[in-house]
Amino acid sequence: MRLKKILLIVFIASCGSSSIEEIPETTTTTLDPELSICERVEREYISLSNQLFETSFELNDYINNLSDALVEEDRDIFFKDLDKNVKHQDIYKKYLETRAFVYEQINILYGNNSDCPIAGDQEISDEKVLESKKELSDFLSRY
Repeated sequence: MRLKKILLIVFIASCGSSSIEEIPETTTTTLDPELSICERVEREYISLSNQLFETSFELNDYINNLSDALVEEDRDIFFKDLDKNVKHQDIYKKYLETRAFVYEQINILYGNNSDCPIAGDQEISDEKVLESKKELSDFLSRY
């Protein structure tokens, strides 16, 4: 259930914006002889998802605190002011970088471990990875 909530929040956040100052290196879990390969894959997936969740939360919290207005209004303000507000750009860049990184790492993780069953829709398609990289590239080119 917690994973579904995380995925829902990540999905909602991906419709918005974000930025990260530093992308953590891929989180490799230490080999735990008590865990199966698929349990290690799931642990890695959760760690990656948490990186994106945290960055999405930071972005949404930042946007929500722009004013006392409704979140939707703050979101409009955020994107309207993105061209001239460096802080907005930094926050959004961090989100886009994290999303591109996490999507690619999850794609690789499941690509290299296709024998592990995927609960729900945890796999990230090649198209999603390319889309997230293009959005980041477009953002970096613009700012």
